[in-house]
Amino acid sequence: MPGIDKIAVVTIAVTTQDEALRWFTEKLGFETRADMSGPGLRWLTVTPTKQTEVEFLLASWFPEHVGKNATCVVETQDCRKTYEKLKGRGVKFKQIPEERSYGVEGVFQDLCGNSYALVEGKPMR
Repeated sequence: MPGIDKIAVVTIAVTTQDEALRWFTEKLGFETRADMSGPGLRWLTVTPTKQTEVEFLLASWFPEHVGKNATCVVETQDCRKTYEKLKGRGVKFKQIPEERSYGVEGVFQDLCGNSYALVEGKPMR
């Protein structure tokens, strides 16, 4: 049946792709999924190692959007332990992990100032 089946790629505006690639792989532990170049464009995507569906496209061709992406939500099994691990790698947090009605949430920024909510969700009843 025709229709939208899934979200495949989320674009993240970055200043330089190589610098962003190093940050996402070294600081967050992501892996490169695609790195292809064509005329005037480099398609560079990264994902958490267990991610199979959605990729993050590190796009340098939207300089007016750098640091202004909508907050992306990433999941974790243990927000506080992940916070400590990422903080130890130099990731800057705008909000330390706090209890919320839906679980535990911390908010960090990437090297370009884009925000990410790190969420350990409560089990649904």
